[in-house]
Amino acid sequence: MFPESEFLFTAETTPSLSTDLARSAGKIDPLIELADAINITDSPNCQTKLSSLLVAAEVKRKGLDVILQLTGRDRNRIAIESELLGALSIDVNKVLCLTGDQPAPDGPKAVNEYNGAGLIQLATHLSQGTISDGNAIDNPKPLYPGAADDLYQHQTNPEAIKAVMAKIDEGARFIQTQYCFDIDVIRGYTELLLRHGKPDALKVLIGLGPLKSAKQADWMRKNLWGVNISDEIVARLEASPKPAQTGIEICQELIAQIMTLPGVDGVHLMGPECERAAAKIISAFR
Repeated sequence: MFPESEFLFTAETTPSLSTDLARSAGKIDPLIELADAINITDSPNCQTKLSSLLVAAEVKRKGLDVILQLTGRDRNRIAIESELLGALSIDVNKVLCLTGDQPAPDGPKAVNEYNGAGLIQLATHLSQGTISDGNAIDNPKPLYPGAADDLYQHQTNPEAIKAVMAKIDEGARFIQTQYCFDIDVIRGYTELLLRHGKPDALKVLIGLGPLKSAKQADWMRKNLWGVNISDEIVARLEASPKPAQTGIEICQELIAQIMTLPGVDGVHLMGPECERAAAKIISAFR
């Protein structure tokens, strides 16, 4: 499913609002021969971007593995199945299945025929060689769906683990989490998964990101779902004469600790225009 690696590093890119395909795909160039796979986001925050599937095809040509992010927000069943077939046709077989950010009441109309769990079920079904109506797929290929998770919800909601285990039972082969910069929370999360029977084959990647400034970190924790950044980290960034470099160092320090934890298979580096910084983070370990 993933390239053989003792510890996985995935990173994220967001296509531009542009018709320049080379420009969007070229963002990942610093990550070539460093990242194990690149997530290509699906019009995040309800903002139109260049087709993620087109960008995925170009990234594959550059020699990098791809995780296609797919939301149920914008597409009905027919469109989703078509997108998944398109991904498989270019040998993109890993899909992070997301419900998706929801538009404001006066924004574009959301479809929401499938949520993240439903997309996992649908991808698993397609892996068996037919679309949802039973029609056979010519030249079927396996799909490896993944799920997102928020580590902090497990601290306040003991029932949250049931939803995660249900997604695994439905076919999720990997988990990429929201941001977490607290090693104790990460340790508690992985212990929780192991207690509930985390399969050995399931890959768990902890979400991190190269924070560029205290202002950015503070905005993210106040405005983005699932993002928790401590006052201590914000203060460290604020006091630094080179906050962007400090943000890279914070990630590297955490990764060194995460690598010692059982039940963790890697990290997922994300954030706006973070490709070059993500490459710097990974290069310290490769």
